[in-house]
Amino acid sequence: MLSQLFILSSRGDTLVDKDYRCDSVKGAAEIFLEKLQEHKGDQAPPVLEVDGSFFVHIKCNDLYFVCTVKPNVSPFTVLEFLLRISNVCKDYCGVLNEEAIRLNFALVYELLDEVMDFGCPQNTSTEGLKAYIQNDPVLVKVDRQAGTVSSGLFGADHRIAPSTAANKPVSASRQEQLTRKNEIFVDVIERLTVLIAANGNIVRSEIDGSMLVKSFLLGSPKIKFGLNEDLSVGKSSHGYGTQVRLDSINFHQNVDLEEFDNSKIISIHPPEGEFTVLKYHISGELPSPLPFQVFSLIEEMEEKGQLIVRIKIQCDIPVKDYAVNVVCRLPVPKSTTDVITSISGAGETSEYKQNDKIIHWKIKKMQGCSEVGTKFIVSETSIGHFHDP
Repeated sequence: MLSQLFILSSRGDTLVDKDYRCDSVKGAAEIFLEKLQEHKGDQAPPVLEVDGSFFVHIKCNDLYFVCTVKPNVSPFTVLEFLLRISNVCKDYCGVLNEEAIRLNFALVYELLDEVMDFGCPQNTSTEGLKAYIQNDPVLVKVDRQAGTVSSGLFGADHRIAPSTAANKPVSASRQEQLTRKNEIFVDVIERLTVLIAANGNIVRSEIDGSMLVKSFLLGSPKIKFGLNEDLSVGKSSHGYGTQVRLDSINFHQNVDLEEFDNSKIISIHPPEGEFTVLKYHISGELPSPLPFQVFSLIEEMEEKGQLIVRIKIQCDIPVKDYAVNVVCRLPVPKSTTDVITSISGAGETSEYKQNDKIIHWKIKKMQGCSEVGTKFIVSETSIGHFHDP
């Protein structure tokens, strides 16, 4: 059983605190934060123990979802429960951030009352909770960009919605229900992990992708997704070639695969809210070039005890496209005492985190086929310590 659940901001503010069994230690949120600060960055394990009290937590969008539990509770069950709680809050608030939780704190408390009873999880289904939720969501204002329209096959228009278009709650207010559209949003998200040697050669590369769907359709009708007809699963001895080849693919439990083998079509009755239709993995030789190349030059100034680090990022995506919110994390030696940055481009910022010994260089927007560069002056106590692990 779970004793207590609370949601904290990245600054340590308690946004939501729900005590189900009244048997947890006093000041549990403060105790958790003190224990969390003992670990640098995001290196804290998901389960923390303090004087016999166990804290199980996950971090989503700079929010900490934390549960206090007894020693006889499975931590994996609690982690799965916290993940579902975060998904339910996102579905009903539209977005998952500090502002959304603050504006919808009454709605969040109502959700927490329904998903668990006296510390026992009950119902974490977005669709199943709608009959019990009475509070209307308060929308969070976001910058909504206009969608783009491109010509498709036989003159048909393909409309691409902005990334913020799906940031709305599944439970509309009574006034919005009269004008609400029947919509469904599909996002393909890929995580590219690449290990590059000093000479620029790729040592190891992997792609973990997922297809996310957020449904606002009434009645949960059956929908079909057509995948690439050249899609094949399993890597051959000749690499990927011209085919769309995946090492592995996993589907949602409700996906109908009757037409997948012959026509690469999958069917599903989408539940309300956001869910993952499929996940896939690619390793080895990548089917396309890397979107970015990073070049570095380090100059040692022993007489001043400084390092001059020059970084250049080259964006190799098509010129008509652009990348947003690019972040470059540069670790520095443990003996670093100060960092001087030289940022001149518009929309660029840099921050040196002393505790983590990491420089964060952020680029708000980067056009395709372009490059940006910057210089950092790293001061340290001893230049010889730069090569220490």
